Amino acid sequence: MSPGDSEPRIAAIVLAAGAASRMGRLKQLLPYRGRTLVRHAVEQAHQAGFAPIIVVVGAESDDVIAAVQGSPAVVAENSDWQLGMGSSISCGMGRLAQVAPEATAVAILLADQPLVSAKHLHGMQAVLSKDYSAVGAEYNGTLGVPALFSREIFPQLTAMPSNAGAKQLLHSLGPQVNPYPLSEAGADVDTPDDYEQLTSA
Repeated sequence: MSPGDSEPRIAAIVLAAGAASRMGRLKQLLPYRGRTLVRHAVEQAHQAGFAPIIVVVGAESDDVIAAVQGSPAVVAENSDWQLGMGSSISCGMGRLAQVAPEATAVAILLADQPLVSAKHLHGMQAVLSKDYSAVGAEYNGTLGVPALFSREIFPQLTAMPSNAGAKQLLHSLGPQVNPYPLSEAGADVDTPDDYEQLTSA
């Protein structure tokens, strides 16, 4: 056994399955700093040291898969993506069990939070300790994603109701969650106006 084998292995699941109805086109594929938003999210996760990085695809899956080709991403196709974010989390957890059953924690990331950087994700890893089961981004007066969950929460993530999400799970965990102030997580890209603000900044 090499020395690295005993180190914690934190995986990441990047949720990139939605149809982005408010945007009018698939936001995962919008250009951002010379790449797509989904590719940017994968790169930040990679720089933060997450492995494996699982990208859950659904709507226009062929195009999203093409966008992450050549990156460290492992693809998980969610045929039930229209049922809600919980179905994509569950799908990603199923893929994680196949490719890295030894993972000690997992990060749930979104493809449309481009201001969340590898530096932020490193900071969140540093505060995931034995005293907490999860770390959740704190912004706009609430807890949400990005979020990291320790292995003991894997069964709840795997059994996530289709119409639920990581935010509901974080709130149900209460004091088991270590809040991580991250105002940048509030800058998601849901509408054309959001995207215009992002690209003109």
